[in-house]
Amino acid sequence: MYAPQEDTELLAGALSDEPLPPGAEVLDVGTGTGALALEAARRGFRVTAVDVSRRAVWAARLNAVRAGFPVRIRHGNLFDPVRGESFDLVLANPPYVPAPDGTGRPRGAARAWDAGGDGRLVVDRICREAPDLLRPAGCCCWCSPRSAART
Repeated sequence: MYAPQEDTELLAGALSDEPLPPGAEVLDVGTGTGALALEAARRGFRVTAVDVSRRAVWAARLNAVRAGFPVRIRHGNLFDPVRGESFDLVLANPPYVPAPDGTGRPRGAARAWDAGGDGRLVVDRICREAPDLLRPAGCCCWCSPRSAART
């Protein structure tokens, strides 16, 4: 978990570009502090947020309470806690920085940046699994270094 960066701001801005009706179901995967989840809730969406880090889940819950938004926040690995549910929009700000070779799996806060050797460890899983959770006409939005550089 780390303080929200530019890519989080890009995704928050993208929420206004999505033609979602009030009450649409939004999933924030890898919520961290809950910044994207709270922005979606502020816009009137029903939000579920997931993170593998217990510390992040705690922080996101605290931030949701402080902001006064009813965000459902769950602990678990990517989509595992929401199997069988469906969403109009899946948001993700996954790690995309390639891990240095031969360093082993990161521990603690460094896990937030671990994207595997090629930088696609989490993104590839999102691409494989998110379609199963999307409602008809649903979409998935995430940041990658290429999209962040173009904006």
